[in-house]
Amino acid sequence: MKNLKRDRLEQILQHIQAQGTVTTVELTRLFDVSEMTIRRDLMALERQGKILRFHGGASMRKNENMEAAFEVRVNANQSCKKAIGAAAVAYLAEHLPDEPSGSVFLGSGSTIYCMATQMGACPRAPIITDNTYVANTLAADPQNAVILIGGQLILPSLNATGYIAEKMISDFTIDLAFISSSAIDEHGDLYTYNLLEAGVFSAIIAASKRVVVLADHSKMGKKNLVHLCGLNERFTLITDGGAPDEILARCRALGAEVLAVPEAVASL
Repeated sequence: MKNLKRDRLEQILQHIQAQGTVTTVELTRLFDVSEMTIRRDLMALERQGKILRFHGGASMRKNENMEAAFEVRVNANQSCKKAIGAAAVAYLAEHLPDEPSGSVFLGSGSTIYCMATQMGACPRAPIITDNTYVANTLAADPQNAVILIGGQLILPSLNATGYIAEKMISDFTIDLAFISSSAIDEHGDLYTYNLLEAGVFSAIIAASKRVVVLADHSKMGKKNLVHLCGLNERFTLITDGGAPDEILARCRALGAEVLAVPEAVASL
């Protein structure tokens, strides 16, 4: 029994290291044990100094490993993410309305961050974001008006979640929202890693006139814990040439615009 618990603790820690932040409900489903068992496991990991608990979940401790974990995400499939990010910047330049009331939202995720690093100045509209990495990158150019959403930050991506974040987002009318997706299944449905992020994604989608999803080929044909919604005519999907043709065809059949960066470009 002790060995089983030790194995589960190691697996829970590995899962938190991979995701940054998890919920108690998520771990209960994943390990098929009671919430009380998960709470005791998280307390044990916290006593060992390996995690931080909060109401409803846990996250990795904020230390030098946090930035390293974020860099791991950014560097995975980096050439594809940079190519998708460049295509997203071009899409923004072409589709952003000229009206002074226009606004742009950039969400969290390593591909969104790659987009932000290639944006430069965007003086035609305020840029709203829930991610501190994106906010710091864009605010470095004094021509950008950057609005940072508040809320509970989750690690390692440092994006805001929870009621405050959702309420702030719902108060905006957003012309173009750029979001990531942890998975897009064979039916063209979007997913996210955990329950904490799901409400923010739903608020962004509801507040936006057009939603642009950035996802490289490694996210295709997969599912994750939380289902968000299906693609439709309000969505544009920007991916790379490695994405399966049958999934892209399904997305187009749902009414979504699909832009695939050529494989030769994505591999640069």
